[in-house]
Amino acid sequence: MTTSNPIQIILNEDKTNSPMVDIDIIKSPMKYEILELLRHGEMKFEDIVENTSKSKASISMHLRDLRKEGIVNYKADLTDNRKKIFYLNADFLGSIDTSKTKTLKKDQTKLLIDEFIEKGDVEYVILLTHTCKSLLLEFGMDISPVLQKIGNHIGEYIFSQLKNDDLDTFTKNISQYWLKNNLGELSFNIDNNIEITCLDCFESKDSPIIGKPSCSLEKGMLEKLFNMYFNFDLNIDEIMCYSMGDGKCVYQLQP
Repeated sequence: MTTSNPIQIILNEDKTNSPMVDIDIIKSPMKYEILELLRHGEMKFEDIVENTSKSKASISMHLRDLRKEGIVNYKADLTDNRKKIFYLNADFLGSIDTSKTKTLKKDQTKLLIDEFIEKGDVEYVILLTHTCKSLLLEFGMDISPVLQKIGNHIGEYIFSQLKNDDLDTFTKNISQYWLKNNLGELSFNIDNNIEITCLDCFESKDSPIIGKPSCSLEKGMLEKLFNMYFNFDLNIDEIMCYSMGDGKCVYQLQP
């Protein structure tokens, strides 16, 4: 039963001292095995030992570590107060199988997004992604890198609709696309670097102030559009954002 797969735990907010919900990645095969047992229900210490075929000292050490992290807890056995019954102290428990992710088709995600967009469902893709992001953030799960990657895919697809050899026309096409799809109102300041301002940003205008940028999807879209236009990679930073208390979102692109 022992495996090297890590486990991802999202702790219940009211079961941790932190105001934020934690995400823990467990890479220990033995801890993984214990958590897999507890996934199916609470267990007595002696039963955990029996099912893992490890020494009491070893299991006790791993359980102590998991308790310190707030991932598991225990209660007294009503039939014998000297004994402990352990249980999961988490809302969600899921394994991350890194071997399977390597076998997925390279363009599988892109093909799914392309299919949505081909059907004219760009707004739906963005709305669905934004909704998932909001729900995951409630559990303290930051998926900004994933959202930026999805934004890259969307940007790559819509580039063919917006491209123009003239940079001014290209930026006007982007602005019109944003307005048409209710993504916000874009303006461009092009000098040595490119500065993009977005008013009424779909991704963050209604977001709570969290003190950091939160527009990963839009950032990914703009990044890919300009990387494809110039045919080389640009660095993009969001320097202002509604979620930082600003009245707009501002991006800077530079080599």
